[in-house]
Amino acid sequence: MKRNRCLIALTLCVGSILVGAWLLARQPHTAQADPGTLFVATDGNDANDCSTVVNRCRTVQRAVNLAAEGGIIKVSAGTYTDTHTVSGLGDVVVELTKSVTLRGGYDASFGDPPDRDVNPTVLDAEGAGRVLYVGGAGPTIENFIITGGYSDYSGGGIYVDSASPTILHNYIAHNLADGDGGAIWVNGGSAQILSNCVISNTATWSGGLRIINDADVVIAANQILTNVAQISGGGIDVDCCGGTTPLIEGNVIAYNDGGSRGGGIIVNTTNGMLINNILAHNEATEGAGIDLEGMLTHPVSVTLVHNTMVGDPVADEGIRVEEYVTATLVNNIIANYLIAMTNTVPASSTVTANYTLFDGNVKDYGTGVSSSNEVSGDPAFVAPAEGNYHIGSSSVAIDAGVDAGVAGDIDGDPRPIGLAPDIGADEAHLRVYLPLVLKKY
Repeated sequence: MKRNRCLIALTLCVGSILVGAWLLARQPHTAQADPGTLFVATDGNDANDCSTVVNRCRTVQRAVNLAAEGGIIKVSAGTYTDTHTVSGLGDVVVELTKSVTLRGGYDASFGDPPDRDVNPTVLDAEGAGRVLYVGGAGPTIENFIITGGYSDYSGGGIYVDSASPTILHNYIAHNLADGDGGAIWVNGGSAQILSNCVISNTATWSGGLRIINDADVVIAANQILTNVAQISGGGIDVDCCGGTTPLIEGNVIAYNDGGSRGGGIIVNTTNGMLINNILAHNEATEGAGIDLEGMLTHPVSVTLVHNTMVGDPVADEGIRVEEYVTATLVNNIIANYLIAMTNTVPASSTVTANYTLFDGNVKDYGTGVSSSNEVSGDPAFVAPAEGNYHIGSSSVAIDAGVDAGVAGDIDGDPRPIGLAPDIGADEAHLRVYLPLVLKKY
């Protein structure tokens, strides 16, 4: 299998993340354009109709305006900075209210398949507004570098409102929101956020992703790194209102700073399913790894299965559970925290952990946590100093778990390989490893 990695060279991320069979299926693209294909290049002309390579347009928005539902817009390498004003939303580079495929990574011939690494295609708002607005439609957005976005409210990079986009194979970096959702803000609707590099975005709340108001989302196979929230929610913040259960699966969530709480992930007044994620070296005053919080009218139910969590003894809690939460944990590694799990309000919250590998924590858990079938010992990560959190052949996690209905690991390898599933995000077997996490930038 291939593994792409988020590598920084100047402001560009090249590579992508290995994805398993559970990701969005993609069919090969044909080289021949059909009547529904439009073309954009930096040397194009917006007096054109975008319908052929010769008649290519200059701005992405021109092609979007001309596109039919279900059409494809091919964008060649270069930097696109033109913004325009959307009523009630301010300035954006691209406004998408159609279900089209917007795809970067092409060279001047526009031949398929595109290559986003060789042909970087940049949508840059240059701090003048948001990069993308998606409203009431189901577009696919893939193979772009999305950067330079700014909002004095929400969604500096991508603002999604009551829509159902697929956001795939993008590098989303260096965007800013004075409110919430530095990289991506999703309000209601549904979204698939797959195999993106979400790096070094900043907001007051939710530096990386903010998901609110019963949005039905899948967040899978992304690298979410070095995002910063001044108050709460460094990496992912899922909030309100219990009508859906967002799936967070197979992501690497590392070196994010959540300010007061929730360095890696926050699940607040809604539900969540967390499977096969690696959370490493995230920071926050409370809940450095994960923060879970409900309320009487919106209790929280969260299931965590086959996750690997690694912190620092000064990094406070791995998992912090506040009021009105039911948390169920199976087959997780929690290592190197001041305290691995905290139930702050056992009168209204329940934490049940089964087959947890604890290692290197000052304290594993306190009052209000029910833990059974614990495993202690060295997870034997292959190269943690290099960000490689695969487990080695001597790991006590091997064959130490229980069948929890998860058929694959973070790499898409099958579970179990041995007599029983391994604990944590990785199912060990002999192979050549590539890093799951990069060093802090």
